[in-house]
Amino acid sequence: MLSRVADSLYWMSRNFERAEQNARILDVHLTQMVETSSDESFKETQWKLLYEACSTLDELEALKNKKNSKEEDLIFYLALSHENPNSVFNCVRIARENARVCRDHIPNELFEVWNDVFLYTKDAQNIPYSLQNMRLFLSQIKKASFTIQGIIESNMSRGIAYHMMKIGNWLERAEKTARILNVVCEHTSEAELSYKRDEYYAWLSALRMLNGYEAYLKVNRPKMDPRTILAFLIVDETFPRSIHYNMNSVQNAIDNLGGQKAKHSEKLHYLLQRLHQDFDEMTIQELDSEEMMEFLNRFQNQCNEIGQTFSETYYLIEPVSTSSTLHIQVQTQSDNHWMSGSQVSNNEKASSLKYKIEHTNIFDYETMVDQSMNSIRLKPRTDECQRLLSYRAEINPVALTKEHVDIWGNTVESFFIADHHRHLEVKTTSIVSIQRSPWVHRIDYSPEMYAIFHSNLFRSHYLAYLSNTAYTYLTPEQIEKVDNEIGEMVNPVKYSIDLMGYLFNHFTYDGSSTTVTTKAIESFDLKKGVCQDISHVMLGVLRTKNIPARYVSGYLYVGENSALVGDAASHAWVEVMVPGIGWVGLDPTNNVEALENHIRVGVGRDYNDVSPVQGVYRGGSHSLDVKVSVSLIEQ
Repeated sequence: MLSRVADSLYWMSRNFERAEQNARILDVHLTQMVETSSDESFKETQWKLLYEACSTLDELEALKNKKNSKEEDLIFYLALSHENPNSVFNCVRIARENARVCRDHIPNELFEVWNDVFLYTKDAQNIPYSLQNMRLFLSQIKKASFTIQGIIESNMSRGIAYHMMKIGNWLERAEKTARILNVVCEHTSEAELSYKRDEYYAWLSALRMLNGYEAYLKVNRPKMDPRTILAFLIVDETFPRSIHYNMNSVQNAIDNLGGQKAKHSEKLHYLLQRLHQDFDEMTIQELDSEEMMEFLNRFQNQCNEIGQTFSETYYLIEPVSTSSTLHIQVQTQSDNHWMSGSQVSNNEKASSLKYKIEHTNIFDYETMVDQSMNSIRLKPRTDECQRLLSYRAEINPVALTKEHVDIWGNTVESFFIADHHRHLEVKTTSIVSIQRSPWVHRIDYSPEMYAIFHSNLFRSHYLAYLSNTAYTYLTPEQIEKVDNEIGEMVNPVKYSIDLMGYLFNHFTYDGSSTTVTTKAIESFDLKKGVCQDISHVMLGVLRTKNIPARYVSGYLYVGENSALVGDAASHAWVEVMVPGIGWVGLDPTNNVEALENHIRVGVGRDYNDVSPVQGVYRGGSHSLDVKVSVSLIEQ
């Protein structure tokens, strides 16, 4: 699985969990507002507890200081505000956006349920505020979360996708449990953790917020004793929201998630073992409130460190924003604030775009022809970043097509025309949605990547993309000229970027200087050509450096005032295999990473593997007219 997909699964699950937890906490608060409506001082304490669990006290004070501030404004901020990055609405939105990225790796029912929740949440912002409407909204969020958990447990194979999601879920749940307990400890007793009548509601809130009240009563007396509650929510190994249960689950999932890979990180195993040692050595009955808060603070910091180390071990990256300001938030106990998981500049934000592509090939023959056998590769691919929404092929004279997938994973449609004809028209219409984020310039080439890149297994697996073809072969003298300019290859990621810049600066885009049969060895000396030629040259250089690289054909969307070139017909660029990351697209014609403007259709060793139309017929020569239109439908 590509790291970017695993990353989306991980953060999708964390935000699923965070949305449900925040909805539950807010629902508990609304219930206690009714139960304690006559006690103003108690209500003030509850507001502080609520905002410390879901947001910050600074935000609470800022909202209260606004002119004409009302209680409903405080509730709306936590539930439906666009401004609060951790509101229930924003958690739902982020989870849904991450689900879109990894849609091919999750059950369709899961995406459909959460997409419906997102649409419901958007509509809920326009409903007049009332306690009843807010309770209904929060109830719907909780029910949707339970439905999604049921879909995951009943429909998903226990593979990589499942474990990535569950690890995110368990880490988020453990951190939230620790945070709630820390807040309650701080707001109840400053000395020994002894039972006091006035603290009844605080500890009852803790159990309700963590959905543990009924489970607690099944094994304990109906007494809100702080030490007993803390023992239940921290070290109980059977309750699914206890800290110990969740961290044990994380440990087991990491062992199942390719334990061999995890063993490469001594730090990850050390952190998990240290955490288990803390649990083994801790006796709750002997801790006072200060020692308990110190433990919970330390645990939250350990959880953050484990999450970061887990991401580093499995080459996950910090999430990036989308056009709808997709931010992932990480809560830190040390400063009691929610901090953004990544600080990304505007030009590094991912975009979600939808295109309509019309591609027409018109063949006119000098004489009547027959027995025409053809194959076309014009159907855009579906992967973790690109989704084909609709596709239609129209052939005149009318012919039936038979579809298959070739050795490179491209969709090939074949058709046969037996009748005499002097004109053949093949028109395809596609609608494609793309969501890609900038990638290549942010890759940290780690020692683990270096080891994989130089392994025999890596080279044998990508052997097809390491051997040059007639289209991509370059002479040693030509390779030497490139080395004199950009130096020897040490870091394959940096070398690929430097090579892309070199070709962009040394080659002129010229549609009349080469033909479809021009080889890299020729276009290198000409120093000009079209995207096909420049891509072939780049492939030739990369493969001599043992960097797996493949040819990509597709389309390029060029909007108004764009400097991109290559949209007259089909476009071509290169993809480089980065260990632990996957295929990363580079467009040497435009010196850019292949992002949301690049629509992928086929991949292969060179142009010959992905030629849009191939065929044989009986008859005279022909002329070909190609028309391509790429239009932006939605951004």
